Amino acid sequence: MSRLSVTALAALLALPVLAHADEPAPNAGRRAVSVAAQRDSQKNQQAAASLSLPVGDRAWVNVGAGTSRSQDAATGRTYRPKQFSAGVGVAGKAWAATLDATRRRDGSAFNQTDWAAAADVRPVDGVSVGVDATHRSAKLRNATTDQRLRGHGVGVHGAVAVGKQLTVYGATLRNRYKVSETTTQAGSAGALGLLQPRPSVVNRDELALARSSQVGATWRFDNQVAVSTEVMVDRLQDGGSLRTAQLKAAVPVGGGWTLAPAIGRSHGPQGTQATYGQLGASFAW
Repeated sequence: MSRLSVTALAALLALPVLAHADEPAPNAGRRAVSVAAQRDSQKNQQAAASLSLPVGDRAWVNVGAGTSRSQDAATGRTYRPKQFSAGVGVAGKAWAATLDATRRRDGSAFNQTDWAAAADVRPVDGVSVGVDATHRSAKLRNATTDQRLRGHGVGVHGAVAVGKQLTVYGATLRNRYKVSETTTQAGSAGALGLLQPRPSVVNRDELALARSSQVGATWRFDNQVAVSTEVMVDRLQDGGSLRTAQLKAAVPVGGGWTLAPAIGRSHGPQGTQATYGQLGASFAW
């Protein structure tokens, strides 16, 4: 699924290419560095950076690092995990495949490892369809309880160019997780952060989502500025849902630089809601 992160920035910049696929090599444009920061009205935040480099004419590698901040509403504890990512990709004239791994860790309190694979084909110009597969293992610990989560997900995604300026896209993903808890001391376990609903899409990649769906559209102006609107609906593993609407843009500013601002609003379980913003930038050479 699309994410408000450095990965989302790369996806936003790549969408218009579906309608203008005139690259000299399948991995052209993969030599880039990106940074992004987001924050919401609940003081959740995330900052990350990534570097992508081409390998030969078809492949590329990418690495990333960052940090996030989120609060467990049940316990009041604040988590500040560091995150590290690495990935590889390969592409042909009308297909592409990627494999990415992300690790989040906040000492012994929180550990999460995600694997994500995707394969895309372009059967005709302006149309792209693909499949996704994910795997997650996570562990959260507080004073009385250890909670573990493990599972996988499968999904599909696609994009269609409508004319030279408009691209519409969508994705859906279904996850199946198994969760176990072990009480280490006397006391009530309560709801731990692996399943705790949050009112914001910031740090969405740390939520246990049973199902996710997304639809969006990108309009590319003649000056190459691209503006996207998206709606996301996430079903949380432990009940309830997170609904998000957002507006984002990719603005070339010359010299290989592109700015990517975004703003949105999320509605979570029990009437919770939050407004958030993002500012990203990428440099390609």
